[in-house]
Amino acid sequence: MADTRTPEVPSGVLQAFGLAEAEPHVLAGGAMNRHWLVTGVDQQVVLRQYHPSRERAAVEWEQSLVRHAGARGWPVALPRVARDGGSIVEHDGTAWAAAPFLEGEQRATDSVAMANIHGRLLGRLHRDFASFEQTEQRPGFGKVWELDEWVRYADAGSFNDLLRAFGQDFPGLATEIRKQRYRNLRELSRLKYPDLPDMPIHGDFQRSNLLWKDGQLSGVLDFDLCRRDALVCDIAAQLVPFQPLEIRLAAALVEGYQSVRRLNSLEFDLLPALARASMLAGVAFLVVEWRVRGLLPVGIARTMTSRFPALDAAAAEFRALGGVRAG
Repeated sequence: MADTRTPEVPSGVLQAFGLAEAEPHVLAGGAMNRHWLVTGVDQQVVLRQYHPSRERAAVEWEQSLVRHAGARGWPVALPRVARDGGSIVEHDGTAWAAAPFLEGEQRATDSVAMANIHGRLLGRLHRDFASFEQTEQRPGFGKVWELDEWVRYADAGSFNDLLRAFGQDFPGLATEIRKQRYRNLRELSRLKYPDLPDMPIHGDFQRSNLLWKDGQLSGVLDFDLCRRDALVCDIAAQLVPFQPLEIRLAAALVEGYQSVRRLNSLEFDLLPALARASMLAGVAFLVVEWRVRGLLPVGIARTMTSRFPALDAAAAEFRALGGVRAG
C-alpha cells in the first residue's frame, strides 16, 4: 500500500479552501500528518494533510470534538469551511483540512508551577468533554490496548500478523515487542483496565501542544489521537514521552488534575501499565510505517532499549503518586 502524502499542496486543495492565490510554507513537526502555513486574505491558515490511515469519518469525529471544545471556550483551531460547505477536502486518497493559525508560544516544561497548571487544564478539558455527543468510538481507532485497530491501515491482518512479518527482517526487535505486548495485556487485565469507563480524551495532551500569549492560554493543539478511552490515559501518556517525567513534575501534574477531578486507586495503579500501553501504540504505528513506507525501525529500537527500561525503573514512583492529594 503506497503512502500518497505529498510535499506540495495541490492547487485543487488550495482552491477548495479559498486560498488559490496564497503561497503555502511547510511547517515543521508532526510525525503523523503534514502541515503548511498559508497566509490568506482574511487570516493565516494552517493546512493539514492527514496520514492516509485517517479515514474521512475519523476526521469528522475529531472535528466534532474540536468544535465541542471551542463551544465551551477552549482556544482551539476550529475547522475552516471549504467552498462546498464542508470542512474536509479529499484529494488523491488523503483527507485535507484547514483551520486558523493560533498565535502563541510553548512554555518551559521543567517548572512545577507549569506542571500543576497543565494538570488543572487537563482536568477541566475532561470535565468539558463529558457532554460530547458522540458516544461511539472514533472510526478507525480503538482503546490504547486494541492494537489490531491501530494497525488496520497496514493491510496485514492483526497486530500479531504484522509483527510476524516484521520479525522476518528484525527478529530480535520483534521478540522484544512481543514480550512487552504480552506483559502489558496481562497487567492491564489484572489491574482491571476494562472496568474504567470510556470517555472522550485528547490523546496527546503534552505541554508542547499548549500555546500561551500574554500570560493566557492561546491554543490547544493536535487532537489527532483523540478517541474514547479511560481518562487516565491522558495522564499516563505524559509520563514517559522519551524519558520518564521527573517525579516532582509528575506529582505536580497529578495534584493539579486532582484539584478538578479526583483519580481513584484503580487509576493510580494503572498509570505505569497505561504508560507502557501508550508506548506500545507508538511502536505499532512505527511498525506500520515500516510495512507501508519501508522506514528503518530506529525509533522502535530506541523505545525497546531505552524507554521501556526507563519506565520500569520509574514505575514504583509513578504508582506512589496515589499519595498525592488535591491542594
